[in-house]
Amino acid sequence: MAGTNKVLQEGQVLFKAGDTSDGMYLIRKGEMRVYLEQDGKEVTLATVGEGGMIGEMALFDKQPRSASVKATKESEVTLISLDDFGKLMKQIPKWFVGLMSALSSRLRTTNDRLKNLESNGAAAGPAADKGRPYQAVLRQLNVIGLLWHRDGEKDGKDSTLRRAPMEQALVELFNENPQKLKELLAILIKQKMLSVRQDAYKNQVLVLANRAALTQVVTFINAFVKGNPKKAYLTTEAVEIILVLEKLVLSAPYDASTIPLPDLAKEGKRSGKVTTTWDKDITSLQNVGEEVKLVKTSTGVGLKASKKDIAHFARHCELLAELYKANLM
Repeated sequence: MAGTNKVLQEGQVLFKAGDTSDGMYLIRKGEMRVYLEQDGKEVTLATVGEGGMIGEMALFDKQPRSASVKATKESEVTLISLDDFGKLMKQIPKWFVGLMSALSSRLRTTNDRLKNLESNGAAAGPAADKGRPYQAVLRQLNVIGLLWHRDGEKDGKDSTLRRAPMEQALVELFNENPQKLKELLAILIKQKMLSVRQDAYKNQVLVLANRAALTQVVTFINAFVKGNPKKAYLTTEAVEIILVLEKLVLSAPYDASTIPLPDLAKEGKRSGKVTTTWDKDITSLQNVGEEVKLVKTSTGVGLKASKKDIAHFARHCELLAELYKANLM
């Protein structure tokens, strides 16, 4: 497909947020920076190198530019205009064009949600967290999820997101505490909900094997806080009970099992745990969610759970306890 070439010097702007879209740009050489302006500062969203594309959403939805782009060094780009692309589209099935239009619309919606969060950041930010358990964590997880939806890239079965621009956006656009953000990411990595590796350009990227993982964490924390408004945390002993429950449920012959407290304590002692307070600790698990139920048994009380749910539930409980120990509550 023919296109118009353009050379940009370092710092030269290719287009700005809100500009009318004229098409997509292919980067033939050099590097382009995608950014938003906030309070007189430029916040980097992504850096795109040679062989990459800029502004491709405009080919399908013809909406104004959602971010600004400038060259970080001398660069050459090729414009694929809307007219040129329209001629190519005549050779492509209509269902494919419709699919790409829908995907572009979803990305625009994600951008709008991020901008709304940004504009309301002062009211919903750190100053409003007092007395509201895990609000900073929940806000950070939600924004990370939106950024992942917009800027994440497929890498085989995994999805990756460049770490530095994501952290920069959370700190500069949403006024998040950078140290607490790093602590949250460290806990997510420790619990194996995220992993870290380098991309081809030696940039550190976060890796999600399951795109729904962050949403599941948010759902769990919200449900736990709602069920435990006066004590929205789990002690080490309560988590130890859950981990013993996980072991016994997964080794049982049935899909769902009820494990009485004496059996939990017996297995706990066998694993070297101190179980002298477990009769009190187990009562803190009365409202932990739908996956695990505190039930009456012939010997007092016990916990009921299924093989299908227990592993995810146990990881979420471990995560909640880590957040409490890190003072991220």
